[in-house]
Amino acid sequence: MKGSAKIGVWQLCCVLLLSRLLTTLTFSPVGAERINSSDYFPSVIFAAMMILLFSVPLMLQKHYFPEKDITDIAYTVSPLLSKASSISYVLCFLFFTLVAVARLEMFVGTIVFPDSDSALFIILCIAAACYAATLGLEAIGRVGTISLVLFTGAFVFIMIAMADKVETVNLSPMFYDGVAPSLTAALDAATRTVELAFAAVLLPRANGKVGRAFAVGLLAFTCFTEMILFFVFAGLGDFAQTQMFPVHAVAVLSEFSVFRRFDVLLTGVWILSAFIKISLLLYLQSELLQKYFSRKWNKLYILLAGLVVLVIQVFFAGTVTDYYFTTGLAVRAGLYIVFVVVVPSVIIAAALIKRKRGCAHAQNG
Repeated sequence: MKGSAKIGVWQLCCVLLLSRLLTTLTFSPVGAERINSSDYFPSVIFAAMMILLFSVPLMLQKHYFPEKDITDIAYTVSPLLSKASSISYVLCFLFFTLVAVARLEMFVGTIVFPDSDSALFIILCIAAACYAATLGLEAIGRVGTISLVLFTGAFVFIMIAMADKVETVNLSPMFYDGVAPSLTAALDAATRTVELAFAAVLLPRANGKVGRAFAVGLLAFTCFTEMILFFVFAGLGDFAQTQMFPVHAVAVLSEFSVFRRFDVLLTGVWILSAFIKISLLLYLQSELLQKYFSRKWNKLYILLAGLVVLVIQVFFAGTVTDYYFTTGLAVRAGLYIVFVVVVPSVIIAAALIKRKRGCAHAQNG
């Protein structure tokens, strides 16, 4: 991505953190393997450790190829490998876009407009996201930073309002069934951290100390998730396990003095966060497609990606969501490890071997 405009590393961190927190916000025990409520708390710590382990290829990429994204590194090995990896990432990001839109429609259809068709809302959302993506990463970064502040503020209000309803007796004994349930939940959370794939493409665009921003982002994710789970399970008890969106159920119950209906605040934050994530994904697909086609068509790529997502969502509304909920953890974890860990590791290893051989030939020559 040589010559591309840069973005502040903290702005990039805010956008990626907002994207990951949206996944936490849409946490749903329905359809997942049921575990005791207190076992979720150590699972967050285990998940953070797994994310750190899965981030090793990203760290190697930043260390050895600081000015190249993962497809640029692949190009140093073979143009064909670069093209194949670019297509793989485009399809990967397209799927993540479909998942984000499907989850948003599920929320809107069940919470916001339960008695009407949400298709018009999704059309407007995708159209707005396409426009935002054409404005570039810098604009998405600025809006994402502001949105993260609003996101944090909204949850501070909700937690304060929910504080008097928290009862620790609602929590089950920790590790009652052993450590295995917590490890399973941790793997589930870690393999939903698809932002590592985003970073593999966006790293060359980051200006600043990436390591420090990553550490702060991981710590913020861990602390925020722990707090959300505490208020969900200590506030709702076993009732939380029956809710499609337990975080929203917490917001419904929250009230502070004359202030009520914090669920409206949560709905606004949820939709804004989803909008930014969809915009970022459309932008990423455009960036990768520009590598092998004309750069002047960048807006067309965004529009085409948006149309593909829209057509699939409108005509096959439940397909992506059903897949997202019914796919087993083993399958999802396998796909995640292949595309987020194994593929980047192989590309980086091949590039380093070729570089080493090139240096050896130069010295011998």
